[in-house]
Amino acid sequence: MSESRVAIIGAGVIGLSWAELFLESGWEVSIFDVSPDAVPKGRGFEVASSIEEAVRGADLVQENGPERLDIKRDLLGQIAAAASDDTIIASSTSSLLPSLLADGNERADQILVGHPYNPPQIMPLVEIVPGPTTRDELVKRAERIYRDIGKVPVALQREIPGFVGNRVQKAVLDEAMWLIKHGVVDARAFDIIFQESLGLRWASIGVLEASHLGGGPAGLRHIIEHVGKALDAIELHRPDMSEADRDALVQQVEDAYGVADTYASRAERRDRITRAVRGAVGAEQLRPVLYALDVLEGSVNRVDPHTGEVTQLHTGLTEAPDGLVVDTKAGHITFTCMGEPDGEAKAGQEPEFATVNGSVQRISLGGGSAQVIVPRGSFTTGKQITSDPATGRLFWSDREGRGIYRAEADGSGLTRLVDTRGTGETEVQEWCVGIAVDPEAGDLFWTQKGATGAAEGRILRASLELPEGETAATRTDIETLWSGLPEPIDLEIDAEARMLYWSDRGEGTDGNTLNRAPIPETGAKGWRPAILSRGFDEAIGLALDTVHHAAYVADLSGAIRQIDLGSGAERVVATLPGAATGLALAWE
Repeated sequence: MSESRVAIIGAGVIGLSWAELFLESGWEVSIFDVSPDAVPKGRGFEVASSIEEAVRGADLVQENGPERLDIKRDLLGQIAAAASDDTIIASSTSSLLPSLLADGNERADQILVGHPYNPPQIMPLVEIVPGPTTRDELVKRAERIYRDIGKVPVALQREIPGFVGNRVQKAVLDEAMWLIKHGVVDARAFDIIFQESLGLRWASIGVLEASHLGGGPAGLRHIIEHVGKALDAIELHRPDMSEADRDALVQQVEDAYGVADTYASRAERRDRITRAVRGAVGAEQLRPVLYALDVLEGSVNRVDPHTGEVTQLHTGLTEAPDGLVVDTKAGHITFTCMGEPDGEAKAGQEPEFATVNGSVQRISLGGGSAQVIVPRGSFTTGKQITSDPATGRLFWSDREGRGIYRAEADGSGLTRLVDTRGTGETEVQEWCVGIAVDPEAGDLFWTQKGATGAAEGRILRASLELPEGETAATRTDIETLWSGLPEPIDLEIDAEARMLYWSDRGEGTDGNTLNRAPIPETGAKGWRPAILSRGFDEAIGLALDTVHHAAYVADLSGAIRQIDLGSGAERVVATLPGAATGLALAWE
């Protein structure tokens, strides 16, 4: 099922925020509200005349009605009547349990809570709360979809009143009100205490990690064993507030922060500060995520390097997917296909790919159907692909076509940059496989693997732009940096450290390895590479994590291996069922 259409039921502040988020991520957005005038005109939304019309064909429905159980049950009943068996039915409720919402609903196993924090376009969290009968696969799909539109989804293991965030918020607010009522502190002072201590700490690393660090090297265990008794002796309170107490508290807050006439400026300030904090914290909290191709299964997969969990995003590809690149800002994965092979492979060998039927295709980060952006037959055999992050321009190798290509981010403007035909003694010597670009230096790197067992592999460099008056076949700026390599395949560049990394699937003592070498100056030859890891089963895909100083290598056994570039420690992150080819790393 292609996740590309969402139905928004209710066009209030929350509903329209959801609509904008989905629209910005390339989704088709249909909105229903009892007041059609509530939906802004000229924004690209489809305004539905009924719930049935809005829900028809939707992959996810986000309900945003009034926070009343009877109204939400009625809305969800109408949604269920129009939904398909695979539609995710999500409610934005901040307080109602999914079991109550789904009671008596024919599609109770499709109903969950997708609770955003206000304002949703700024606050990243979505609490996903499944009901007792909600299907697990729909919870996982909801996580992928919310992540696809830039949110940070967290699925609770079971429902509980108030979910998690509101329960913690209530506990803090209760204690604040008690302290203010009993004259321990006033409203402004309480906020300053929180802002300048716990607020900063919890926003940066969370409650439990902060406590773990607070215990020193022994961590949370030290806190529990040595400070726990003192903490347990602190009696917490729920405020017993009379009407006079409530009025006094509200008066303090209004005196400190203003009333309705200053709301807009105060909300703008809040959002500005929140964006700044989120920007700083978010940059530190980004974590690596791998995307991998399985050429035998014909699948695109998301791999969590920490847990090894593999999520299949797309399958059924019969055109031998080989290289991929991820653009998290644009929300898509772009991959090359070698095309339909020319007949069956011989034992122990790859099939031939001589027919000119290669293509470049694209799917959403959340999965779904593939879109062909560079038509089949535009080149012969698509191999590794990379991009210029600043422009989105795509660069890839064509093995049997013996060349390097460039296209704009949308696949237009196809340009051949390098034509190696006729430059070697054999066609195999001219086969281009791996590719890397350094836009700042203006350099293009690629591998030519040579014949298996012949030690004919080379790594070459040229300008990203064709020299004036020259063609892909006649350009004179091509340098051979390394030669005599076993069989170099995919490339990665650490531009800041001026290092080049490559996988090698060749034979001999230096084959089936991960390699690294400094990038030579113009006109110089490359130094002898350092071998960082050995023993792969035909090493292909390569991804580099310069933040954590690690590399990931995929091979034709399906294994994806992580190599710590400092210690040399290795581990298998995951094993795909077929043969792993292209590998890419992104951050979320």
